[in-house]
Amino acid sequence: MMNQRIFSVFLLLLIVTGCTVYNQYPIDIYRPGEVNFPPSVERAVILSRNFKYAADTLQHFYQDNFNLVKAKNDPPQLDSLLVSICLNELAANLNDNNVFADLHVFPYPTIGRHSGEHLSEFSGELIEQVASATGADLLISLDTYSGFFSSYPETYDSPETSEVVTVAVWSLYNPLKKSLIERKTMIDTITWSGYDEEGNYRKGLPSRLKALEQASVLAGENYAKRFYAGWQTVSRLYSVPPLPDFSEAARYFEEGKWDKSIALWQKYANDRNGKTALHARYNLALAFEMKDDLETAQKWLGTALDLATKYRNKEDLKMILNYREILNNRQKEILKLNMLHESFSD
Repeated sequence: MMNQRIFSVFLLLLIVTGCTVYNQYPIDIYRPGEVNFPPSVERAVILSRNFKYAADTLQHFYQDNFNLVKAKNDPPQLDSLLVSICLNELAANLNDNNVFADLHVFPYPTIGRHSGEHLSEFSGELIEQVASATGADLLISLDTYSGFFSSYPETYDSPETSEVVTVAVWSLYNPLKKSLIERKTMIDTITWSGYDEEGNYRKGLPSRLKALEQASVLAGENYAKRFYAGWQTVSRLYSVPPLPDFSEAARYFEEGKWDKSIALWQKYANDRNGKTALHARYNLALAFEMKDDLETAQKWLGTALDLATKYRNKEDLKMILNYREILNNRQKEILKLNMLHESFSD
């Protein structure tokens, strides 16, 4: 005969396995800039490499309902217009965030248009010429840029939509060493729909040229974000098995009362609670992340991983390993922020 304790654990496992709910919780995290350049940099220059890949020949074409169409009445210098918009938006964002003490943008045709199969690095001689002419500590190059517009007509179940996909290749050079710091390809998509943000039907999507201009603004803005730290909203998951204590803990968690949530989840973190303990431990890791105690969060997540491995639950393992990677990256970002702070303090 099954004893009372074993029966209780079995029943708990049966209930939890069948009816666990996963909630998303938004949090704001502070992330460092992604670009690694010397803290001593004060003056930067931005210019267009003015390079086109030989296969990039669709700047005066667009897609209309999956049909390729040649545009009429395009400005003769469309590329020049879009690249200039992108570079000016990059400069405006860098200035707004005080990334550099001084920033200079070279006019678009500083380097003549050229094309080829391979995008090479700037020569040391060219880097030196730019640096000596401007006194720059950093050279930012938009090597190549393309934007492609597509439109799709209204159908019985969807409104009219349009989109622009942009591809920009950026390079960053250290004039002192005459060397490449990084090369980054950025692909962005901006979409316009016949519905507004509240789901109401609307007419009047931007024209192709206006859409290309707006997409160029976004491309410059998104690359600028790699240079400075800032707040970003991300989502986390936590589990709510069908138990009163977990429901109450979830309520406390949503109210930001981490310690009260922790107290309730810790009641179920013991091995004897089976898979319920796995959920409790995972939630505890999240609670300690919210308290900015990432070391304790990692410890609880490690114990959750032990149970997930024991029960061979692929979905739980996937969720836990994904969260562990997120925590690892956060710890690296915090270390980077601390190192930058120490560099600027010295």
